[in-house]
Amino acid sequence: MKRYIKLMVVASAIFVMPTSCKKWLKEEPYSLYASDTFFKTTDEADMAVLGVYQQMTGTAGYGFYMSMVFDIDTDIAQMQGTALSDGPRQVAHYGIPTAHSYMLDTWRQMYRGINRANLVIEKVPQMDLYKNGTDAQKAILNKILGEAKFLRGQYYFDLVRLFGDVPMKLKSTEATDDVLLPRTDRYEIYTQIIKDMTEAAALIPENSAKSKDERLSKGAVKGMLARVALFAGGWSLRQSGQMERPSNYKEYYAIAQKMTSEVMGSGEHALNTSYEQIFKNHCKFILEPKESMYEVALFNATGGAGNSGVVGTWNAPIADAGNPYGRANSFYKTTALFQKSYKTGDLRRDVAVCTYKLDVAGNQVPQLTGRLDEGWAPGKWRRDWQNTGPKDLNNTDINWTLLRYADVLLMRAEAENELNEGPNAAAYDAINQVRRRAYGKPLNTADATVDLPAGLNKSDFFERVKQERAWELCFEGMRRMDLIRWNILGTSIRATQAALKAYRSNYAYVAADNFKDNKNELYPIPQIERDLNTNLSQNPKY
Repeated sequence: MKRYIKLMVVASAIFVMPTSCKKWLKEEPYSLYASDTFFKTTDEADMAVLGVYQQMTGTAGYGFYMSMVFDIDTDIAQMQGTALSDGPRQVAHYGIPTAHSYMLDTWRQMYRGINRANLVIEKVPQMDLYKNGTDAQKAILNKILGEAKFLRGQYYFDLVRLFGDVPMKLKSTEATDDVLLPRTDRYEIYTQIIKDMTEAAALIPENSAKSKDERLSKGAVKGMLARVALFAGGWSLRQSGQMERPSNYKEYYAIAQKMTSEVMGSGEHALNTSYEQIFKNHCKFILEPKESMYEVALFNATGGAGNSGVVGTWNAPIADAGNPYGRANSFYKTTALFQKSYKTGDLRRDVAVCTYKLDVAGNQVPQLTGRLDEGWAPGKWRRDWQNTGPKDLNNTDINWTLLRYADVLLMRAEAENELNEGPNAAAYDAINQVRRRAYGKPLNTADATVDLPAGLNKSDFFERVKQERAWELCFEGMRRMDLIRWNILGTSIRATQAALKAYRSNYAYVAADNFKDNKNELYPIPQIERDLNTNLSQNPKY
């Protein structure tokens, strides 16, 4: 289940470059061995694409920043502690300086992934086996090519969501390249992302249910392309300093509708009938590609931070040091009112939000009195579910799941509602499958006790989709970005702070004090990159 990630450390050595770069994006060209003599066999090409996957991992990737720090503060969660006293809190509480190291580290890691993908995309079609190999060899190489195209698209998608317009480079870096590139309009980048992912979907086979590793399937590619399309059709902060959405936004929603429909129709994916079991599987390293369609493989043999993550320690209930399951510092906190927003009988509530801590003996200690509800944390990756002694006090080998089938269903419901100016049967069917699972009902049998009522208008159905996404996908790295694409991040943060202060006047929540509309929907372009490249402008109000 963690088979291929171990190869990433080896594969990434192909791409090692000096760190003394003097110019923006100035990655030294690959060695003669790597670029001219390495791509001779399918195994070598496979190792190269594993090196592209590898850039999703670790602290600056989905092991920490991308998965957790960049997803809060929102209406459902926040960083513990109100002061802008360190790196995570500056990001979470919207007090980000332009020289923040997290911005720089993630920026550079995403571009390393892009550069690696560019090399694979260039070299694989030049291989003799690609042109003259057996059908089996050509199929392997086409899959590798598809993976590289998808991952290039994903890295650009991540950059656009975080930073807006960014430089786009579609060839691997050579010594003679002009690396002082200006920013590219995000819709030109979105066009390339959609092209890359569409081509990837044609090259990558399905076989999801038989997958024994974390590599891409056709369904995962299509599901992620649907997500890209909804963001492209959503709101974003432009260089004008205003939140805007494209006039042709419904064309993007039509892509999302098509992709989610194809995933649902493939028969390759389905909901796990138990919401709780999804996350117990994550904690125990059990791959379940029918529901958990796309996971970032996190693993470090010695327990170190490289290629690993802090899933289940940073975003888990407090676990006192010395307990048999391992420590959890629990800096990612839910809001008390979010836990109380779940309806009676919703089985997701006590999975999503944990209201106990683990003491030194590993016993569950309820946190229910006074202000202890301000310490409630995500419960999806709790230490006692991991049920193993830790290799490291902070780092775990729990994968980060980028896409679940439930998300595909909710994207389908949202797209149908938008395109048809109100919900149709397909929209109701998709969202009701998610709701039935939440209440322990048969997934494909209508149930008036939990299904949404018929006759909702477009606005009312959209409000149900927004709330259902919170209840279903909470703390899985999507909430902040969803609120941005709906153009309600600032509104939601202010409403949340007001509601929490009404609930308890001294409730510790400060995001609304710092958040600035038409600024904090994007992160700043790393200042050191602008110092090195005078063609890079800064984002509004930074």
